[in-house]
Amino acid sequence: MSIQIQRIYLVKKMHSNITKKELIYLNKKLGLSYSSIHLGIKLSLRNNTSLPLTLWSYNLITTDELDKFYDFLWS
Repeated sequence: MSIQIQRIYLVKKMHSNITKKELIYLNKKLGLSYSSIHLGIKLSLRNNTSLPLTLWSYNLITTDELDKFYDFLWS
């Protein structure tokens, strides 16, 4: 596991319920940078909203990518 994923995982571990598998999906399949994922986690915690909706509402992912992420989460 890369250092960046470890850092994000430690931050989210204290405040969020996202899994390593989801972090890797966001990075590898959707192409989000680790800084964008980290920002999304921080904003979702601050606003008390789900990570997928936060990423979408801040235009970090498209509607199509949001659908793909939900498909991944529900599979």
